[in-house]
Amino acid sequence: MISKVFFYKRRLYLPETFKVTYEEVDSAEIIYIKIIDKDGNFGLGSVAVDEAVTGESLEAADVALKEKLSVDFFCWPMEFWYHYHELIQDEFAGLPAVQSAIEEAVLNLFCQKKGITLVELFGGYRRSCPISITVCLKSLPATVRSVKERLRQGYRLIKLKGGLDWNDDCARIQAVSKILPSQAKLLIDLNQGYSYRQTELFLRKIKNFPVCLIEQPVAAKDIESLKRLQQLTAIPIIADEAAVSVEQSSRLLIGNYINGVNIKLIKCGGPINALKIYHLARSLGKIVMIGCTYESNISITTAASLALALPIDYVDLDSGHLDFPKEPARGGARFRRGGISIAGPLRLII
Repeated sequence: MISKVFFYKRRLYLPETFKVTYEEVDSAEIIYIKIIDKDGNFGLGSVAVDEAVTGESLEAADVALKEKLSVDFFCWPMEFWYHYHELIQDEFAGLPAVQSAIEEAVLNLFCQKKGITLVELFGGYRRSCPISITVCLKSLPATVRSVKERLRQGYRLIKLKGGLDWNDDCARIQAVSKILPSQAKLLIDLNQGYSYRQTELFLRKIKNFPVCLIEQPVAAKDIESLKRLQQLTAIPIIADEAAVSVEQSSRLLIGNYINGVNIKLIKCGGPINALKIYHLARSLGKIVMIGCTYESNISITTAASLALALPIDYVDLDSGHLDFPKEPARGGARFRRGGISIAGPLRLII
């Protein structure tokens, strides 16, 4: 049984400001969770909210954890982890990043006790895989410089942020296309930046460029436009901000509104819900991406474990160690030459 529950809150700083359509970010505040059983085994989880997408604030997360997550919450052995999944979903409803963090801690502790990894628990498909690297909204010359540097570092999945001006975005895509090696792929994330008409014009202009998918071009609520847009182009249209929960993702997938979905643990409420979305999408022949926001290496490692355990199409997990040089969570996900693997067990240096 659990003997101790600890919380730590820390602000982590990015090396440079990251700009997307609806925000500019230079730091992120993370809540770290550590649960310890009577034998000294421990499980780690981390809360990183995306208030603009889910409505969840760090203050609400902090209050809920302090009020509800105590030693008494852990009333079953860790082997009953699906019971914990249901309990977490119920007790922390409306707080998906909190749900994910607690579930991470439970599953990490269970795996430590059993001497297995999360990759083995989830499926054990591969030991490493390529990841995409994101270039935020920048001027055209700065975009080209950033892409050249990422290519030099070994990345072959380049994700360009756009959404402020479709003409500027087209120019940036054209410039990047000229320097992209034949084996590289270009992903475009518009973060809800366009109207339907703007997206229509954008699609016409980029049809001859090597773009392999477009993520969330229109507002999250405008799902009818998503459905119409995917009928206009051979480029897959996938949902991110429109697919927050299991229910929303299921509606979009089953209704054929989208060609695929970007699953994020802090949106959907944790790895078990992520598995539900993944298997539904796969059964319908849809594209699956697993993504992140500005997160600790703990939640990145959990998402990476899913990416290695399953044949997920696109792995967009360029946070953790990559975003935060002073990340206190060590071990776990390792980034090397454009790929991701698991280097070893997680530990927390606070």
